Amino acid sequence: MNRLLLVEDEPLFRKGLAKMITGSTTNWSVCGEAENGQEAESLIAELLPDLVITDIRMPLLNGLELLKRVKSRFPDIEFIVITGFQDFQYAQTALRYGALDLLIKPCSKQDVYDALDKVNELVLDKQARLRKEETEHQLLLENTLRAIFLRFPYHTEAVAELEQGLHGCKLILFRITDYYPAHKQYTRRDVPLLQFAVLNIISELLDTHGIAGKLLLIEYGRYALLVDDAAEVQALCVAVCETVPRLLGLSVSTHHAGLAHSLTQLADLYETGMEGARIAERTDKGTETEGTLPMNRARQQLISAQTVAFIVSGQMEALKQYLEHFMKEASGMSLENGKMEALSLSFALQDTARKQFEQIYEPQTLTDRISKLHECSCKDEIYSWMQTEKERFFHNFTKWQEKYSENAILKAARYMEEHYSEPLPLQQVASQVHLNAAYFSHLFKKETGRSFIDYLIELRMEKAKQLLCNTDMKITEVSGTIGYDLPNYFAKLFKQSTGLSPKDYRKLYQS
Repeated sequence: MNRLLLVEDEPLFRKGLAKMITGSTTNWSVCGEAENGQEAESLIAELLPDLVITDIRMPLLNGLELLKRVKSRFPDIEFIVITGFQDFQYAQTALRYGALDLLIKPCSKQDVYDALDKVNELVLDKQARLRKEETEHQLLLENTLRAIFLRFPYHTEAVAELEQGLHGCKLILFRITDYYPAHKQYTRRDVPLLQFAVLNIISELLDTHGIAGKLLLIEYGRYALLVDDAAEVQALCVAVCETVPRLLGLSVSTHHAGLAHSLTQLADLYETGMEGARIAERTDKGTETEGTLPMNRARQQLISAQTVAFIVSGQMEALKQYLEHFMKEASGMSLENGKMEALSLSFALQDTARKQFEQIYEPQTLTDRISKLHECSCKDEIYSWMQTEKERFFHNFTKWQEKYSENAILKAARYMEEHYSEPLPLQQVASQVHLNAAYFSHLFKKETGRSFIDYLIELRMEKAKQLLCNTDMKITEVSGTIGYDLPNYFAKLFKQSTGLSPKDYRKLYQS
């Protein structure tokens, strides 16, 4: 969920805006509030929100100067500027300083939501671009590391980062001894698919054994693993040598190549570990090209990251559209490339389901699924295979939601009862019952007949009635006790709820 900071010197307007946003199904949560630009400048540096909504006219530091200062330090933070008609001449200045949109007072709820949707699209595009850039950077690091292993030319700018992250690692080598076992009918065209599958099986086993390391396909049938802690490595090697043959029918050997004190040692360790195998396997591989494999691995990681982003923000329809677009693109490729893209999608969805939906990894199903993909003889069959993978993913998602939806609202209500005196944004309560904010908001209203924010206000007003009737606490103390820092705002809400001011209610009902 995207985070925004509200900057407004009129407390009622600011609180009303915060309430409007918190109680909505937009992809935004209020991470902080400030009553002037000076206070906001410090909060922005601390919280680094995605968006700042600020008034123009404020004491100490006005909105335009705040916008100018923040944009010079944090150009990626977006701004929406609130202005009255009398200040509209400042609009051009605000846009020139980098404001994305303007809100003219008095602004309706729809005006605010439209502006937030506009910024949300921009933020999502920006996040997707950053994920893509990060994926491309990781690909550069992998290609550089592969080149070091093979004594090929490489980009020197990546060496310092690699040296820092991999210094003093232990090198473990895995080798597929034969891609054409007699009991399987694999062909040369299947090799890229199989190499990618092996890469993902080893990655899954790394997660299972809790081992952090860098796994890389070096060349045809050869994989390198660099790890800091070798405590669980032997168990991992045993698992790889058992799992790959069971799932794919391929034999795999392992070799502990030694400790690499620097990147310059990697080639020597690799060549020693694979001594005698390189010439034979180069002859065997013919014209096979493994260069596409790292890209597909990176592609998988990008798909997984984007899928998680859609899920966390509750944008399931957008996720379905994204996956459908990917599937159509993949089914329009050549048969071999389409299969690689399809497998990238499958592993990405599998990884997401395991990490986000607590789905148990079931390696026994992998063999059948890859076999069915292997049997696809046309683009339509590849599309149908991906459709099945997508349906499996959403089935798992629905089961996960149902698991946590059961009694979720009851648990949420209990949590609100225990924490009503604290700030309670919708996102925080939703996280307590393991649901994303959008789905929780929909479920809450369906189960209670009231929106989350209305329910919270009613809960606090009931607590306020008890305190007014049974204690001598001052009204300002009652306000603070039930979660409202501004007594005037509390009094307004109380009168809306009961028809009486807190003072008159106490006179009428106090025994």
